[in-house]
Amino acid sequence: MGPPHAAQARGRPIPARRLRVVVAGEGRAGKSSVINALLRQPVLPMLSRPGARPAFLLRHAPDEAGKVLLHHGTGATERAPALDAATDFGGAGLCEVLVDAPHLAGIELVELPFPSDGEVGPEALALMAGADLLIWVSIASQAWRLSERSVVARLPPMRERSVIVLSRGDKLRSAADWDRIEDRVQREAGPFFGAVAFVQAARDAIRASAEDLQAWETTGGHSLAHLLIERRGRLAPAPAGPEPPPARRETEELSAALAGLVCGGIAARRGGSCLAFGPEPGRAGPLTAALRALLDGQEAVEAAAGAPVEEMVMRLGPHLLLLTRPAPSELAFLLIREDRTPLPLARAALQRIAATWAREG
Repeated sequence: MGPPHAAQARGRPIPARRLRVVVAGEGRAGKSSVINALLRQPVLPMLSRPGARPAFLLRHAPDEAGKVLLHHGTGATERAPALDAATDFGGAGLCEVLVDAPHLAGIELVELPFPSDGEVGPEALALMAGADLLIWVSIASQAWRLSERSVVARLPPMRERSVIVLSRGDKLRSAADWDRIEDRVQREAGPFFGAVAFVQAARDAIRASAEDLQAWETTGGHSLAHLLIERRGRLAPAPAGPEPPPARRETEELSAALAGLVCGGIAARRGGSCLAFGPEPGRAGPLTAALRALLDGQEAVEAAAGAPVEEMVMRLGPHLLLLTRPAPSELAFLLIREDRTPLPLARAALQRIAATWAREG
């Protein structure tokens, strides 16, 4: 099986949205090593500060490769000068990393931090449940402990879109150990995962894999990357027709990656139509009118504060409504299912959607 080159990626139909791959597992299981093996480059550092570690979102963006963006729960975004073991995340909930990895075009990788107390919250569970593919990472020599099973058992049935990856395979003593562990994991974890894979991704091996296909195959990242590419190919291709404007295309990609999105919209603050998107775009028009009226009622607050309302988050039953103001004369919003979309990811997506249209002018 040949390597997934950039030329091969260009030859495939482009999916209508990115494949979302969520990489999860207990603390120090090797999640970052698995992602680095997929990327063929040591992008994510090994961090020994689990309490300060945010979620990571990685995607192919060759023109901006190396950019590191920190998204805070307040909706603010800042750029970090670098990503290494000394990076100060400043309490950010999401760290977005842009990379040059053409074989993963059309795919985004999300690494979830594991809480130090082992209590996985509803946001993390929702993100795992909504993934196009879940990669659960477990240390090969300790694979599939009861504590891991207790987390995965809380997810809905998703065997056909879940893989368990056994990390630190290079620490096993022999091929017989590999076979014994794989047989046991297949037997005990089979009801939860459709496949078992091994990764042996020491940093030197990952660096060597950047230019050496055989080294990449040895890490296990090569076969795992092919699995992701095959899954990406199952996504519905973009409909034939004129190429949509870049801002519209990026908006559709960002909104499609939000598992719990109901609808969203971008509109002028005072009158005019709404550019609607999401599974239920018909709901965006009435929401736009209601938000305009709501902002009219807040003019006294804005006058007293001397600044416009820039962001709001409202809980509406099972939904959250997020509003941001790209400019005083504009508004942008998302209506999401709270149990399916983590708030930091929704905020980051809305900020990026608003910034995209601001650039488009």
